[in-house]
Amino acid sequence: MKIAPALALVSVAALGGALLFTNPNEDDYASYLSQEMTIEAQNALCAPEGFSNWLGKVGEALSSACQGILAGGEALSKEEVQELIKENTDYKNRFLFSTYDTQTPFGNYRAIGVFDRFILRGGPEATEAETAESE
Repeated sequence: MKIAPALALVSVAALGGALLFTNPNEDDYASYLSQEMTIEAQNALCAPEGFSNWLGKVGEALSSACQGILAGGEALSKEEVQELIKENTDYKNRFLFSTYDTQTPFGNYRAIGVFDRFILRGGPEATEAETAESE
């Protein structure tokens, strides 16, 4: 049957085309990582549990204020953060997917970009684990 090989070839070509056209670029990654880093900072620095366990209602208010400052009153603009991410990222376009290796003072991030999505590995806890392994 000649239909099966032709169908397989068309399927592989369609998958390759979908991967090629949905391969995220460096700007997409910088936007994604800046959002992820903001969320991590809010969780680490402004954790409601830590403030409220320690100071009760006043702690909850401080937690809300902390999150508001990080979300809206950053020292750097969103564009500046994204530019810093791009400057510290080793980006490789592999046509069907992309790889990203970012070095920051807060942790090292590695990601694969495919189908307009990112698979992120790393961050502050990964840096601590890598440091412990190298000792």
